[in-house]
Amino acid sequence: MKDQKEIFLSSEGNAWYERNKNTINEKETDQIINCVNELGLRPKNILEIGCSNGYRLNKLQLQYGAACFGVDPSLEAIKEGQAAFKKIKLIQGTADSLNFPDKKFDLVIIGFCLYLCDRNDLFKIAYEVDRVLADQGQIIILDFGPPFPYKNNYKYVDGVFSFKMNYATLFNWNPNYFTVYSRVLAHEASASINNPDERIILSVLNKNLSSGYPDNPFKN
Repeated sequence: MKDQKEIFLSSEGNAWYERNKNTINEKETDQIINCVNELGLRPKNILEIGCSNGYRLNKLQLQYGAACFGVDPSLEAIKEGQAAFKKIKLIQGTADSLNFPDKKFDLVIIGFCLYLCDRNDLFKIAYEVDRVLADQGQIIILDFGPPFPYKNNYKYVDGVFSFKMNYATLFNWNPNYFTVYSRVLAHEASASINNPDERIILSVLNKNLSSGYPDNPFKN
């Protein structure tokens, strides 16, 4: 059995895009863009992981004039987005291996994809995101947020799972990261946040290398 990364790179990434691209392209509002505006962020270099065809990056590029890069396992999404949005750069790939220089980005968006990543890649993903994020930069994560981790069968492919947890914990255990914004939402407009299986969390974390480890307050 292939791991989930290989399945999404080879076939299911394209299948997901085909199922969802009409809805994506018709979106008028976007919770992540609203969050960027609400917090007054002014990103200059943006990376989105799980970018689909780059629709969100295109809007951010138009609004902020930022240099925008995206990574997604769907080659079809990348091809269509690259043809439609000439000012952004899209690459087929996954979050555990980001082909970008250290400290390149002041904003990394992880757009609703971590729940489908292989569990043995989570440490690699956290490392790679931290590596490419500059000091004083932000991470925005939109993903499921139940009260404790668990998994569901992924209904489109046998043997694949949806892993639900609060993914901000991949970073906020580290004193160099702190949460500056967190909002609980429902996955679908018709769903309720009182249903843990439909609960999602939009989190913004700030990276600050100078404040993570203050001087020892207990020394004589």
